[in-house]
Amino acid sequence: MLKALIVDDEYLVRMGITQTIDWAEYNVEIIGEASNGEEGLELALQHRPDVIITDIRMPYMNGLELIEKIREQDMLVGIVVLSGYDEFQYAQAALRYGASTYLLKPINIEELADTVRSVGDEILGKKQLSKRYSQLNEEIAAISKQFWQDLLHGQLHSEEFITSKIKLLELQLEPGKAMLPLSIAFPADNGLQGTDVGKALVDEAAVILEAYSFEQLCLFRDSHLEWVMILRTDEPELAGDSARRLGKQLSEWSQQHFGQALSVGIGKPTQEWNGIVDSYKQASLAAQRALSGIERVLYAEEEAGARCRREIRDALAFIREHYAGNITVEMVAAAVFVSPTHLMHLFRKDLNKTFYECLTEYRIEEAKRMLRNPMYRVYEVGNQVGFTDSKYFSQIFKKMTGIPPSEYAKTYG
Repeated sequence: MLKALIVDDEYLVRMGITQTIDWAEYNVEIIGEASNGEEGLELALQHRPDVIITDIRMPYMNGLELIEKIREQDMLVGIVVLSGYDEFQYAQAALRYGASTYLLKPINIEELADTVRSVGDEILGKKQLSKRYSQLNEEIAAISKQFWQDLLHGQLHSEEFITSKIKLLELQLEPGKAMLPLSIAFPADNGLQGTDVGKALVDEAAVILEAYSFEQLCLFRDSHLEWVMILRTDEPELAGDSARRLGKQLSEWSQQHFGQALSVGIGKPTQEWNGIVDSYKQASLAAQRALSGIERVLYAEEEAGARCRREIRDALAFIREHYAGNITVEMVAAAVFVSPTHLMHLFRKDLNKTFYECLTEYRIEEAKRMLRNPMYRVYEVGNQVGFTDSKYFSQIFKKMTGIPPSEYAKTYG
């Protein structure tokens, strides 16, 4: 049933409209009456009618002002203006302001009822069409998100399927254009993963992107700690610098509005679809390593870097670069030109830790970073951070974090 609102400063006119027409016969419900534009606007915002029947000359806020205010609210509502012969110029102005039509006084009751139903039916049609468009957009957004997630996490292997999705989502790359993935990472155990923050991030990204030549292909939440943005650019050689400025703006915005900075990792621009996965992995790794400082291991060691002697700084750099391999203190000692015994002594003296404690801590922190990303499987992580025995990896991980790696992945992934 159509909902209609009557706005007229004359009580008898309002009574005549409501009581001399059997509105139910026209599938119309009168949901309210107002004696001036201010009251009418308040009722319109409260009840969201399909049709407003309004006079032009009224106290406090006239009909033209009411129409203008309604249109500023972006309400999908039909407006029927009641106008006297001496107000014809106002009726024409009302049409320019966004009224649907006007009727000249004295009003023909049957004509008014037919007009309200006609205008209302048109509005309902537009609302249904708008709803359908919204549903389609939501469906396309869901398809797009699923496509990107499956693609970036290596779940798609059929070139024919990938090509069909690219065509469906209009993601084709024209000559000279490239894709650029960004990983937007939130620190664990903070309040920056809520729905409100996510919506604010989407809105802010849209505002910031207006200043750049990028086209946003997607922006979605990949896990509760990471959002993924894929940009398209026709200036691949300049994209890296622009993306870094964009990432800095997003991080500063987060710090300013939520008291905590997010981290943005940027992949390498790629003009080939088969390069997007590796580029995304680069972005995700960069974002995680940038968090809150962020190479969490060696954190005390790095902060103490200025106080550590050269051999320790070089050893820590060697660990960072080669932690995933089967490295030993002998290997590191040879790389920094000291004996193994002397190097172990320096670790104890400068860091109050053994060489193997530092190595294990770094490996576990890297494992935690990987487990927060659903693209990595739990059984793969231990091997990728330097543990050849998965059972031993699980034991060490639980000892250092208090929970098994599988539980950590479920909680933070």
